[in-house]
Amino acid sequence: MLTVDDCGEIRRTYRDGLSVREITRTLRHLRRQVREALASAEQRPYTRTKDQPTRKLGPVKAVIDEILKSDEQAPRKQRHTAAQEIFPNLVDRA
Repeated sequence: MLTVDDCGEIRRTYRDGLSVREITRTLRHLRRQVREALASAEQRPYTRTKDQPTRKLGPVKAVIDEILKSDEQAPRKQRHTAAQEIFPNLVDRA
């Protein structure tokens, strides 16, 4: 994957008159990547194709979400903290 700096360098060298083939040779990138960098105005952000599984947090995620939703309505001083209140609550339930 090309970085923003790589794309900028590709665009500058192309603007200076180098061909796509010469850019691939000098900067050591694939021709496809060089063409994509030249075709897009901005670099595309990285997006995941699917969500990562949460092995350890998976079984208790619903409980944590429930606690956090109830905290949205609570006054600031009465909200749960992770270390002091949520974790012991999860240990008691497990």
